[in-house]
Amino acid sequence: MINVCLIGYGTWGKKVFNSLRKIKKINKIYLIKNRREKVNFKLDNIDWIFVTTSISNHYRVVQKFLKKKINVFCEKPLTKNYNDDIKLYRVAKKNNCKLYVSDIENFKIKKIKLIKKNIILRSKFSHDKKNIIERLAYHDFTYLYVLIKNKNPKNIKILKKTRGELNLSIKFDRKLFILKYNLNINQKKHSFNNVDLNTKKNILKKMLLKVIQNKVNFAKNKKISLFASRISKKINERI
Repeated sequence: MINVCLIGYGTWGKKVFNSLRKIKKINKIYLIKNRREKVNFKLDNIDWIFVTTSISNHYRVVQKFLKKKINVFCEKPLTKNYNDDIKLYRVAKKNNCKLYVSDIENFKIKKIKLIKKNIILRSKFSHDKKNIIERLAYHDFTYLYVLIKNKNPKNIKILKKTRGELNLSIKFDRKLFILKYNLNINQKKHSFNNVDLNTKKNILKKMLLKVIQNKVNFAKNKKISLFASRISKKINERI
């Protein structure tokens, strides 16, 4: 049986906690709601740390537990700095432990065909209009990695940027990708070339279970995470 600890109990942290509770292979879930809470259990008993704190705290928290030689699952993105991402992967390797960054979209069974001009749309309503790249676009970068085989992006352009809305274009070789995000619309939508990416299945639970069972490709996950981080950096430099 597996013992885990969840650090961070915000909106997404609660969803992760509820999914972890449904996994029968987990014996005990320890919970640290915020950084002010003290650890009152033995770390020797922990197989996995799940980090769902704010992004600004990811580096500190992830590094702390990797150095204690505990496997870490981190909500995306790993950090807001590509170089910090590299440092954390080095810490994980040095301490012979696993580091996995959430790539939940890759656990959906969706068939997407690329064309010359590809359209990605995502909309929902949120009072928080910030961090569209980290909150929304990152998910689509995981699709791009699989589809374009880690090629370097070219001609990144910001087509529109207003409060809660961001449209951009990215070119990979001869294929163009238009990404449109809107946090001002009540209708929840996520599509890639008219393929509906929403699902009612508990994909979160599926991902978490496979991670703790070591039934995921950790090397591929690292490449996806760093690929998404590189693109995010290039876009944020233009915003």
